Amino acid sequence: MLNKQLIIAIFTLSLSHVAQANIDQEDIKKEVLDSFKSLVEASKKLDANAYFEHFDSDKFVGLNSDGTNWNDLNELTPVVDAGFNSIQKVTSLEFPNVKISVIDDKTVILVNEFTQTVLLKNDTTHTVSGGGTQVWSKHSGQWKLVSVSASIKPLKR
Repeated sequence: MLNKQLIIAIFTLSLSHVAQANIDQEDIKKEVLDSFKSLVEASKKLDANAYFEHFDSDKFVGLNSDGTNWNDLNELTPVVDAGFNSIQKVTSLEFPNVKISVIDDKTVILVNEFTQTVLLKNDTTHTVSGGGTQVWSKHSGQWKLVSVSASIKPLKR
C-alpha cells in the first residue's frame, strides 16, 4: 500500500512539473513574441533607434542573406540605416509563418517567413519575401537579439 501511495505521489509531482514547464514555455513564447512584434513595429515606423533597442550590442553576431557575417552590431547598423533611409513608407509587412522554439528560460529561437512591400524615396515600389532566424537571449534581464540570419526568396520569373 505504501509503495502504491509513493508511486502516486511521485507521479502527481512529476505532472505538476510538466504543467509548470508548459506554463513557463508559453509565458516565454509570449514574451518573445511581444518583443518580436515591437521589433516589427519599429521596422514599420522606420525607427532605427527603437529597432536597435531590441539587440544585445555586446553579444550580437549574424548572417546576411548574401552569406557574409555581421561580426558585431556595428557592422549591421549601417545596413539597416541605409535601408531605412531609402524607404519613404512601409506599405505592408506580413509574417505568415512564425515559429518559436524555447531552448531554456534564457534562450529562444524564432524563425519566420515574411513579405514586405515598400515605397522607396525614388517613388518606386519594391516587394521582397524571405525568411529569418533570430536568437533571443534574456541573459541581460530583457529579451534581446544576439543573432539573426536572413534569407531572400528568389523572384518568380
